[in-house]
Amino acid sequence: MKSYFATFFIISLVCMIGLSLTVYASDSNIPEWIKNTAKWWSEGSISDTDYVQSLEYMINNGIIDVPIPITEVTATQTMYSDKERAQSFRVTISNIIEPLPVHFFEKFELTTSDPGNADDPRGRMYNFRDTAPTFFLESVPSADKKQFYDFIGDWMDRGDLLNEFDVDIAVLDGTGTVIQTWAFKNCGITSYGTYLQDTVFIYQFSGGQDSEIRDRTNFSCVGISLETP
Repeated sequence: MKSYFATFFIISLVCMIGLSLTVYASDSNIPEWIKNTAKWWSEGSISDTDYVQSLEYMINNGIIDVPIPITEVTATQTMYSDKERAQSFRVTISNIIEPLPVHFFEKFELTTSDPGNADDPRGRMYNFRDTAPTFFLESVPSADKKQFYDFIGDWMDRGDLLNEFDVDIAVLDGTGTVIQTWAFKNCGITSYGTYLQDTVFIYQFSGGQDSEIRDRTNFSCVGISLETP
């Protein structure tokens, strides 16, 4: 039954694209991998989920244009320059013998204890009722994070025998100025992994449409506050 509804959804979405979308890019502007993805899906070589994600990529990156009813509010392009808008995450681990600056991570995301929440089905916001806020950091592994990897290794070996620590995740603009800081208190590392991200139509941190190695660290904390300079 689940497969039936997934297939029905995709067919409906494809029909909508064919009938309702204004495709303003010529064939020469459509990346070859998108054409291949449609072919692979039609042949059953990739899953329904992968194909839907490729359609979302085309919509989100302006390859196809979805008209929005005038009754809905549409967002305009940001008025802020690259220097003014948020550009990076800087992470500092403290409340240990020596504060551990980890420099920059490509991705920081809060994870809710209630992923079924209709207000945030993907679990990317902090639910004020959560007593144990959780989050993850994701990045391309690099030699400058050696201290961080040593720290993770210590937690893998000793875990609960170690004291909890604090994590400050600062959101920086293009000049390096702090816009806001997520301050997590009394944290522990719950899991860590290094993996190959090889789904090519998902945004890659390296900026290219190619596979890349990433790592992810999951944290669980006791307290959280949002601070501004």
